[in-house]
Amino acid sequence: MTEDAFNLAAPNSGRPSEPETTILRFDKLVSTGAEGPNSDTSVTAFIARTAAETVAHSPKPVVVPKDGGSIPAGSMLGVVSYCYTKGVFAADDIGRKLAGDPSIRVVAGDDIPRPEDIRRFRKLNREAIQSTVEKALAFARKKVAETWSPTNPFRGMAGGNPQTPVDAVPVDGRREDTQCFVRRDASERLDKASFIDGMSM
Repeated sequence: MTEDAFNLAAPNSGRPSEPETTILRFDKLVSTGAEGPNSDTSVTAFIARTAAETVAHSPKPVVVPKDGGSIPAGSMLGVVSYCYTKGVFAADDIGRKLAGDPSIRVVAGDDIPRPEDIRRFRKLNREAIQSTVEKALAFARKKVAETWSPTNPFRGMAGGNPQTPVDAVPVDGRREDTQCFVRRDASERLDKASFIDGMSM
């Protein structure tokens, strides 16, 4: 499984969350060039750029809670959105992953956000997180559709069916379907994170 493999299943689809086996890489999200070169087409780099744009243009400021760690607002938005997109929802799991990541230590030193900081960040910035997760899910779905595109020379080489449902749906229909799906999916992911954190307190 590549770094760019994301859990696109709906959070309530019956698939268990596997935070201990999910590989999270935060380096693209917290590096000083978090907006990154546009040549990097990974979902992670896309989330970093989207988070930076959201912080720069959001009518409501993205706020890191006081004493909530030394990660800048754009990077924190990217980290939390990335975790929810990857299917890691519990603040305890995210906090543990952050504490064990060398790139986070470079940015934050010993002042790494704790689970309670992540919970407060989500409550203060739900709209910005939802917007970022929506865009990330739409981008990831587009990458999946491109993989199965009839113009992709590698499509179907793994023994799969070369005909896909993507071909049968008009482009405008796919776009509208994607917008509705990602809006609902992003909202469900945030609700799941809130529920899990509420149960753990």
